[in-house]
Amino acid sequence: MLILYVESGAGSRALALTMQQHLQRRGESSTLVSLSDILPSWLTRLLFDQYYDWCLEGKQHHSKLYGSRWFYPVLYKLLPCMLWFKGNDKQAIAKKLFSEHQQVLACSYYGAFFARYYCNKFSLKRSIHGVLGDYSISSGWQTPVDNLFVSHAYNNSVFDWHRSRLAAVHASGIPALVSDTNNLYQVKRGQVMLCGGGWGLGITASIVSALLGTHKVTRLQVVCGQNTALFTQLTREFSTYIDAQQLQVMGFVDDLSHLYQQAEILITKSGGITLTEASLTNTCMVISSALPGQEQHNRAVFKEAGAVAVCDSVESLRDAVEQLLGNTQRKITLTNNAATLVRHDAPDYICNVLLNYYQENRHVD
Repeated sequence: MLILYVESGAGSRALALTMQQHLQRRGESSTLVSLSDILPSWLTRLLFDQYYDWCLEGKQHHSKLYGSRWFYPVLYKLLPCMLWFKGNDKQAIAKKLFSEHQQVLACSYYGAFFARYYCNKFSLKRSIHGVLGDYSISSGWQTPVDNLFVSHAYNNSVFDWHRSRLAAVHASGIPALVSDTNNLYQVKRGQVMLCGGGWGLGITASIVSALLGTHKVTRLQVVCGQNTALFTQLTREFSTYIDAQQLQVMGFVDDLSHLYQQAEILITKSGGITLTEASLTNTCMVISSALPGQEQHNRAVFKEAGAVAVCDSVESLRDAVEQLLGNTQRKITLTNNAATLVRHDAPDYICNVLLNYYQENRHVD
């Protein structure tokens, strides 16, 4: 199994790692590859680095661009032409990888597109599957796949598009890497965790200051991800609180399971993987921000289910935290509702489908 992911935040990589781990438990070998490893650097900058810069700068125009009906159909027509015109120095690497693997699991829509592109280019018959990391689907997933794994059952024209091409759409749940830490950690009263995903988005000094000024918060943990500038800023500005052990500032953390289980409240942006992991560990959540597009849809799904508290300002965030800390019944209601949106068996379900599909279709190649 060749597992493709994109380095856009931490979500796609987290999906890929989860599936690799569960395949290994079944005794199945797999290769984890970033799409950047098989695309020329100029295309990586165009597709991913620019998006990263927009997110850090808080720009919103990309949501309208990516959300338009024509964007992906046009882009998918242009990309092969651009690769032909500008050249691809990673083509030999890609050919070797796709030749050596019988199935491809794409943890992003770009992964699915380029898997199909390379298989066609090298005349390789390979099964290609896609797995979603959000609670809604982008029109970017209009690339033919054999199986598509989605968060839950809902109606969408993209699903209809895949079914019309005889692809199976599975309401499998989102596979999440949650360590088996139950009963090893207990919730610490008054401990709050502030997380901004792999890029540390949505975390500001004013939010940290407001939370530290709340008497019910006994300890604040801030996960900055790969945002080294934010890490440096917070450790400098709040050194007194760090010395007093009221504040802990962390960089990138591979597995947040133990931190979720110790936190009385998690404050986060609405990334699909974060929402899933926290729901699986029964962590009470407050959503403080959402990137345009998929994360806004994630927030809407959890809000409609009564699974999170949603805030749109520093003041409302502080008030929500004060109201939730110590309010056992309210926290139980939120975590129970969140639990209905996730599946613990999602990785195993996907593994079963992939392995059965391979056994049924191995004669084709």
